[in-house]
Amino acid sequence: MSSTDDLRSTMESTLLALLDTQAISPSNRDASRIVALMTPECKWFIKPDSFIAKYPFIKSPRTVADEEMHLAREIAALEESRVKILDSVVDAPARKASARVEHWTKYTNSERSTMEICWYFDFTDDGKKVSRVVEFIDTAVSSKVLEDMAKAGYKMKEEAEAAGK
Repeated sequence: MSSTDDLRSTMESTLLALLDTQAISPSNRDASRIVALMTPECKWFIKPDSFIAKYPFIKSPRTVADEEMHLAREIAALEESRVKILDSVVDAPARKASARVEHWTKYTNSERSTMEICWYFDFTDDGKKVSRVVEFIDTAVSSKVLEDMAKAGYKMKEEAEAAGK
């Protein structure tokens, strides 16, 4: 097997592991397992910019610490979430990958929501860590998810104010 094939395999394993961390259950609620696959300098961007403009309390980009804090609070409001990979591509020479997923969430006191997300990832040279995340979200469903999160007790505006946004 060539080194490019080895790198592609490593990157694909990292990609699948990161997507797998998006599954939250009552027995699996640790935000640190998600950020463990990122470099300390990793930035997490939420897109499109029009969604961030509509909800300016959503921080983008986020540092690893920002993302871990956000995820811990979001996980606390979640009953469960699942991800189904619809499509993925790994470009080993460019150290990039993308994935389109169906992500469903169930927040406390809310109905289940299903949205599509497209993620774009940059990887370290060895393919074992993610150095940049760009997350394009289904904005119509995401607006409903924000309402569901608020009903479940997640105070995103207060989190953003505490973080200085």
